[in-house]
Amino acid sequence: MTPTFSIIIPHKEIPDLLMRCLKSIPVSEDIQVIVVDDNSADADTYLERYPELSRPYLVFVRTTKGGGAGYARNVALEHAEGRWILFADADDFFVDDLNEIICSYVGSEADVIYFRKRSVLSEDIGVENNRSSYIDKIIDQYLTDGDEYPVRFKLPTPWGKMIKRDLLVKHSIRFDEIVYSADVFFSLLVGYYAETINVVNRVLYVVTYRSDSLSADFCSKPGELEQRAEVAFRCDIFMLQNGFCRERMSRCYLTKLYNQDRKLFKEFFFKLDEIYPSKWSALRDISRNKSWRFKIKFYLYSLLVWIRIR
Repeated sequence: MTPTFSIIIPHKEIPDLLMRCLKSIPVSEDIQVIVVDDNSADADTYLERYPELSRPYLVFVRTTKGGGAGYARNVALEHAEGRWILFADADDFFVDDLNEIICSYVGSEADVIYFRKRSVLSEDIGVENNRSSYIDKIIDQYLTDGDEYPVRFKLPTPWGKMIKRDLLVKHSIRFDEIVYSADVFFSLLVGYYAETINVVNRVLYVVTYRSDSLSADFCSKPGELEQRAEVAFRCDIFMLQNGFCRERMSRCYLTKLYNQDRKLFKEFFFKLDEIYPSKWSALRDISRNKSWRFKIKFYLYSLLVWIRIR
């Protein structure tokens, strides 16, 4: 029997949390679970130590590349058979009524279904957390005004969604195989190519906060800011080329570059004409809603960069 759903979980070095995630997914012939281990040091002992990985309808794939979550998800997509694809991070989990929720939308005409989420501390799931609070704000706004743009293009995480596999196959949509922002361009393409979307006022997924996760201390790790800025820049170019850019995704990263890494800011500054009509329009947009003190310093520094005397 071909499963209706495929749930994809990339994993690296947190097997106990992975078991928590797996236990939140019911064992059903209708739900294919695909776990791809991204070269964990002791992964060859997992099947012996964790019986949950040998449960029915679960595919366990071990890779030796160490290519990151994007790579692991791409490997999993090659094994996916379900009509609907769902994603989970190994340290998160699904709500108790997962099966009832996804089965109630299995016949949807939408290409993508977006859900609410909860957020808790990983070490104490009884304590609420505000991680990814923007997601529910965007969904609330949609339920108020029906504007699909923020839902389609400002929800960069792959989890909290049901995506038709045919959409991914038809448009060859895959993840970037990089450390940071591996899912951003993927999610943008999903939102762009989906003919119809549905937004559901229900919680499907529980995201957790860990102080040692990739999302912690945002843009503070070596190479992170540059990589995230490059992805955002590429997204802006794609959106502009296809005529649906209402705001630049890279705007916030350009401000961070100015504040944290002036050398990198200079590199991106000379590429601004690719995503703005002019340098002046770029400066106005980047400094929008900033203090006058910031604007004056920012404009003066940018002018110095512009004339290449600094």
